Amino acid sequence: MALRWLEQNENPIEKVSEAPMMDHEPPLVPAAQFPAVAPSRPFLLTMVAIVVLLLVSFGGGWWFATRQAHQHDRIALPPTEAISSGEKTVVTTAAVTYRPIQRFVEAVGTLHGFEEIVLSSKQEGRVVRIYHDLASVVQPGELLLELDPVDAQLAYEQAERAVQMEMAKWGFREVPDLQSDLNPLPTVVSARLKFELAQSKLQRLLPLQSSRSVSADDLEQAKTDALVQQSDYQNQLLLAKSSAASARLKNAELAIANQRLIDLSVRAPIPSLNAGEGNNYYTVSERMVSEGTLVRPGTELFRLVMGRTLKLKLSIPESHSGQIRTGQAVTIETGSSNTTTDGIVARISPSIDRTTRTFLVEVNVSNEKSTLMPGGFAKAKILVGFEERATTIPLAGLYSFAGIHK
Repeated sequence: MALRWLEQNENPIEKVSEAPMMDHEPPLVPAAQFPAVAPSRPFLLTMVAIVVLLLVSFGGGWWFATRQAHQHDRIALPPTEAISSGEKTVVTTAAVTYRPIQRFVEAVGTLHGFEEIVLSSKQEGRVVRIYHDLASVVQPGELLLELDPVDAQLAYEQAERAVQMEMAKWGFREVPDLQSDLNPLPTVVSARLKFELAQSKLQRLLPLQSSRSVSADDLEQAKTDALVQQSDYQNQLLLAKSSAASARLKNAELAIANQRLIDLSVRAPIPSLNAGEGNNYYTVSERMVSEGTLVRPGTELFRLVMGRTLKLKLSIPESHSGQIRTGQAVTIETGSSNTTTDGIVARISPSIDRTTRTFLVEVNVSNEKSTLMPGGFAKAKILVGFEERATTIPLAGLYSFAGIHK
């Protein structure tokens, strides 16, 4: 208040000097000769005392309110005098019980088909007919789609004619392999006979050389004829081997043309892994093409799912790696069903992901009634232990502090 009065009266001394002077009062000096008046020390001490008093009052009120809140959660006990005088304190107790306990490891994951396959085209062609659509049940090896076979059929016939021409040229009854005997071929037989005749003629002239019954020119001619026929015989054998290799090449081209013709018919694959009894059929989960579409190698055609048995893939923390074993029972809950489903741990990854510090566990889930759908979210409880007599206490006997249950 003193400060506010000083602010409102900028120069109080000067105003006092302007007032009429009394007879008994000395004359006043002008205000300009006096310095500015500062607040007095008692005033400052008073203000500090008021602030301290307010802080103490606020702190006391906060402490009292906190203490009342803690007292509300406590059990009221008799006063100390009553305890010392021999009065009893009421305490609630419960007996420790023994009961069977199942221990679980809980995890969440995604359901997958036992096999999920995306079929793609191996050849280029136009789709002429589609045999199955979305949600169709398909057996392994069943025809799904056909491409236009005209060009592939012509290529196959052309390769077949080339093989026939090569075999007719040398008289092959069938395409020879690497171990086939080529001596019975007509050209080889002719060359061999000529070589044997030249050899026989030379053998008859050699004994006459000592008696000089044959001239040196005739003998030299016989030797040359024998060598020429031998060379021709060897050359015919080489040509026959070359023709046999060419026939095998043409036959391989025929096989390629035949395979291209077969690949124009897209069929469901035949699984080699054991998918369980009665689980070897597919369901079409997606069809990507229509009749009349021109497809190229690699174009996706169908997505198939083998869903009689599903796989639940779980990421389990590393700390449980010593508890999970194949064959353990699993209880599964899904958002699409109000009932639980049973499963079995089928496969456990031998490695731990360095990023998440988890390892992969695959659970086989029976889906006989098709109530579960691949791609769905599921919660799983893996039974890792069972105790016949476990010591138990009431839940009210537990308390938590800093995240630790005692």
